[in-house]
Amino acid sequence: MAVSTATRSTPTRDAEQATPTTAGGLLWRAIGRRWRLVVPGLLLMTLWQLSEALVPIAIGWIVDAAIIPLDRQAMLWSVVGLVVLFTVLSYSYRFGARMSNRALNEEAHDLRVEATRVPLARRRAMEGASSGGVLSVCSADADVAALIFRQVALGGSAVISIVAISVYLLWTDLIVGLIVLVGVPLSLVLVALPSRAISRHSTAQQAAIGEASSRATDIMTGLRVLKAGGGERWASEQYRVASQGAAQAGIVTAERSGRVAGIGSLGMAAVLVMVLVAAGYRVVAGEMAIGTLVSVVGVAVFFEEPVRMITMMVSVFARSHGAAQRLVDLQSSAPVDPSGTEVPEGTRLELRELPLPDGRTLDLEVARGEVVALVAEQPSAADAVTLAIAGHGEHADAVLVGGHRRSDLVPELARHLVVAPHRVDLFVGTIRSNIALRHGGEDDDDARGGAAVDLGAVEIDDDVITASAVAEIVEHLPDGLDHVVQEAGRNLSGGQRQRIALARALHADPDVLVLHEPTSAVDAVTEWEIAQAVREMRTRRPGQATLIVSSSPPFLTTADRVVHLPAHGEPRTGTHAELRAGSATYRTAVDR
Repeated sequence: MAVSTATRSTPTRDAEQATPTTAGGLLWRAIGRRWRLVVPGLLLMTLWQLSEALVPIAIGWIVDAAIIPLDRQAMLWSVVGLVVLFTVLSYSYRFGARMSNRALNEEAHDLRVEATRVPLARRRAMEGASSGGVLSVCSADADVAALIFRQVALGGSAVISIVAISVYLLWTDLIVGLIVLVGVPLSLVLVALPSRAISRHSTAQQAAIGEASSRATDIMTGLRVLKAGGGERWASEQYRVASQGAAQAGIVTAERSGRVAGIGSLGMAAVLVMVLVAAGYRVVAGEMAIGTLVSVVGVAVFFEEPVRMITMMVSVFARSHGAAQRLVDLQSSAPVDPSGTEVPEGTRLELRELPLPDGRTLDLEVARGEVVALVAEQPSAADAVTLAIAGHGEHADAVLVGGHRRSDLVPELARHLVVAPHRVDLFVGTIRSNIALRHGGEDDDDARGGAAVDLGAVEIDDDVITASAVAEIVEHLPDGLDHVVQEAGRNLSGGQRQRIALARALHADPDVLVLHEPTSAVDAVTEWEIAQAVREMRTRRPGQATLIVSSSPPFLTTADRVVHLPAHGEPRTGTHAELRAGSATYRTAVDR
């Protein structure tokens, strides 16, 4: 079923289509749309770095102007100046870091939402992809890519402060300034050289983490089966191998990053030694004052911090670039559907020469106001029909809804078409929220603008609760419809999950409804009651069309027509009674 997200800043379809095609483009776009936070944050962080550098300069000036001449008034003003300097230093970092972190978290949120929209909104997004891998991209990679704002704030301010202090050193002493101007850029070049390799290793690490997440998701989903069949040791070994791969990839990335950090520290240590030797010689020769020596040495020592910061930012940038590449790859792996602008006109559902897995084709029509049942003896044929109507796979063009090809219809179709698959998926929340999923419609445009939808306040029609037999579930629960549903509905039985899924489809009240084995886990008596109630609901509003893919006698009996698709041969059409009387194959397929 179609699910619409409602967030503060969910990207629109146009924004989704404009997603950059390169990792660098994605990171530049992130900076561009947060520039109101990035620019003042960078300025404040630069002010912090410059204030840090001014501390040794101020101390050197105090030595020459107040300590050596024993000037009390100068010492008093020096203390006041240091208080002001440290106040500026403290508050500039506080507010600069706040702005940068705000930009980081807002962009991480938008990247997560943008990535999550790919599997939610694109029909072919999950084909050939693992759920764990997609989950890793939509969560961890989005957060890592957003670290670009920390790099801009810290790395950018470090570069600016290095330039400013280099100018001061040149003005103070030409030789010392030249040593710094040559040594520091050389250290930075040595640090930057391995960054591309770190990016490659980081991308591989994130991919390995995604594979481990996929294995973990797969194991947790089938945990009961594994325990029942004694497969705990096998599952543990499978995850151990995947986790070990992620660990090895992480070690390689950390080793490369550590090597870069070591090169940066070694380079700065060499520059500091040369500065100390040159400045000491100038003092001995009487060409530099003691206070100036203190300032120059203090500033040279300060250089280690911005260079170390830049070194660290190179490694972090490599990780951000790798994560951004994974986000871009997710977008490109699920191409945006080139069509999707038509709205169904009417409620006629048609299948025209729909290819089936065994090579046959199927023609089927569900007219306005009709309830039709399809009995497919081969499960693969039933799956092919429901998948095509849902718009998945390569045969959606064989399906027409309201006169338009299925692949040409707008994605937000829950008011016009709902395909309820045989597999039941429930989500963390309540029974009410699982029934009242936000369906695509006109009011969704308001949701995209900001306010989240309170599904706990949605009223569910009593007829929906009764027809799906959910009433029998909630009457025994103290919280009723607000009973908590755990992950994947694991605190509910199979029959209860099926009833909730059926209620979800009926609550959507679409023009065209397709149900695939909606009551296979429900007892026979309840199944008869559900079949009659579903027909009553679906024929109450004129013009609705309903296709039920099932071999359930209650649904076959209440259908206007039954289409029997045998394992071999041509399809047959008639009422349940007519087909049962005239076909032994049909009787074998539906009798229980």
